[in-house]
Amino acid sequence: MDEYEEVSREELHAGLKKIRGRRWLLWLLIIAYMPIMLTAMRMENSGQAIVIAFALWVLLLIVVVAMMALVRCPRCGNCYHMSGITFRPVRKCFSCGLPLNADKKK
Repeated sequence: MDEYEEVSREELHAGLKKIRGRRWLLWLLIIAYMPIMLTAMRMENSGQAIVIAFALWVLLLIVVVAMMALVRCPRCGNCYHMSGITFRPVRKCFSCGLPLNADKKK
């Protein structure tokens, strides 16, 4: 821990809040899949609507995962969820081990 620059509590909170927000966005997108597909099935031209809805959902999923993969750790500055070229959305930074809730601890 000593090799990392000391960051202020406000910077730490802002960085971790950004990471948590992107994680929530991913979960909301995953949860929204079923309602989106059910809505598309109820449309008049359901076959085409399902294909379009699925394509848009996958496109949004790619964008949100990319946003998560590229978010930086507020302490070390490396990608928070990346280990080399592998994306793993765990609850601590792969480089410095900063927990996702470090700003909420006293």
